[in-house]
Amino acid sequence: MISHLSTILLSSIFVFTIVSVNGQIPSFGRCPDLPVVSNFDVSRYLGKWYEIEKYFAVFELGGTCISAKYTDNGNGTVGVYNSQTQAISRKRRTIQGTARVVDGDGKAKLGVRFPSVPFAGEAPYWVLDTDYDNYSVVWSCNDLTFFNFQIVWFLSRSRFPNEDTKRRVYHTMESLGLRTSLLIKTEQTKCPETY
Repeated sequence: MISHLSTILLSSIFVFTIVSVNGQIPSFGRCPDLPVVSNFDVSRYLGKWYEIEKYFAVFELGGTCISAKYTDNGNGTVGVYNSQTQAISRKRRTIQGTARVVDGDGKAKLGVRFPSVPFAGEAPYWVLDTDYDNYSVVWSCNDLTFFNFQIVWFLSRSRFPNEDTKRRVYHTMESLGLRTSLLIKTEQTKCPETY
């Protein structure tokens, strides 16, 4: 019994370490069932979004001027084009993928897939709040044994959202139990004009 519990504990610690190193915030238990935007209008959500703040994510390590562009693929899916500038080399890195609405009842629950990422399945992309014109609060959560792993993004149509927009985003996050103290600001100055 003790040996079995030790194995489970060590396995959980190993998995916890591996996944947390990959950049998501770990929590005990399963992913909470957070409310998302109802009657989600995908067409209004398309276009350019700038990343303002997020939970740490290793795949964005050293990235500045991070943005996402969403386009209509014309087949019921959304084209995803993410880009960032490496802080030291100033080289631009991009990745392309697709997103689809995974919940048929009009809720803002999407799945995103990047074909160039090996062994990666469809990642949750839930829009918790948006006004389509100024800001979006996006959340992703994955369950693994005794833990869940979360990332939150504050996106804006502007590289520099105003204070009212920031307050609204923080209020949304806090009201849903998401810790704003874990947010990391994304550098959006000295960015290439074309991005």
